[in-house]
Amino acid sequence: MAASPRLQVNQTTARTLDGAVLFWCVLWCVLGVWTGVTLWQAADVGETISSSGRSLTKVGEGLQGLSDIPVIGEGPGEVGAEVAGTGAEITDRGAEVQGQLRLLGIFIGVAVVGIPVTPVLGLYLPLRVRRAREVALVRRQLEEHGDDPGFDRHLADRARLVLTYDEVARLDSDRALADAELARLGLARRR
Repeated sequence: MAASPRLQVNQTTARTLDGAVLFWCVLWCVLGVWTGVTLWQAADVGETISSSGRSLTKVGEGLQGLSDIPVIGEGPGEVGAEVAGTGAEITDRGAEVQGQLRLLGIFIGVAVVGIPVTPVLGLYLPLRVRRAREVALVRRQLEEHGDDPGFDRHLADRARLVLTYDEVARLDSDRALADAELARLGLARRR
């Protein structure tokens, strides 16, 4: 007797869930990497700030050089020292901004991946591992005891725990119930 449609949907449902979980994880991995790379690239603004600071430092040093000219006096040298100091501060701050934005890019990228993916995998993977172990166990038992009536009774008892009353009533023998349980697990007897 063939397995009921619900049993076949059960196997399809497992594959559909696998696909949905895989899609979810890949989607968030792509978004996380994209976010991290975008923030990493945005950190280049820090280099632009540092470059401006270096230019300002050079201008300040140039103004300081004017103070060596006797006619001009000390005024430009003092302004040049202030400008050069400000340029050095801006250069340092630009490097800090660049480092902080790159670190932020890494952390946010990891968070974008980790926050939505971890709970899904934390719940789903143990269930899938358990099912894979169950299928592997029944597959080994099927190879060892495939034609044993006691094994059929064992599988029939398992089927009675999972199937609805109507499904159990339609299946008229332990062998049919055992085949239904095998179908639920995605297994079949060798013919």
